[in-house]
Amino acid sequence: MKNLKMLAVVNYAALIIMNVTFYFVYRGRAASHIYDAIGISCVLIVALTFVPLHKKSGIWKLTHSKSKDLDERELALTHWALSESYGWFAVICLLIMFALSLIGRMNICPQYTISMPLVASMIYFSHTLPGTMIVWKKGVPEVTE
Repeated sequence: MKNLKMLAVVNYAALIIMNVTFYFVYRGRAASHIYDAIGISCVLIVALTFVPLHKKSGIWKLTHSKSKDLDERELALTHWALSESYGWFAVICLLIMFALSLIGRMNICPQYTISMPLVASMIYFSHTLPGTMIVWKKGVPEVTE
């Protein structure tokens, strides 16, 4: 389980680094070849850590199953994970919007736009956060077949 927690940290850290590097490429503020390489490496890290963290552990199947396919324990666990993670997701989205607003008003980067990698990352984040919450707080449950 400790290994899965570390994979979750690496997965989300790579997601953040990817967004930062792609933003700098988009804005043309730095040598884009270096930032391209870092961003693409981070995409690969996200993909490589996704497989053992979500697919092989069974967490993806658990959090994306229909409620009729789950027993009472699994249903309670996924309900907890979904309600908890989407609360956190809402707070994180509000913090991102607040940060963008604040940065724009401070004239640090007034032309900031929401990039496609950020949108894709937030969709990915919303789908993986419930499973990560289960791994982090409860451990990986045995999934019934």
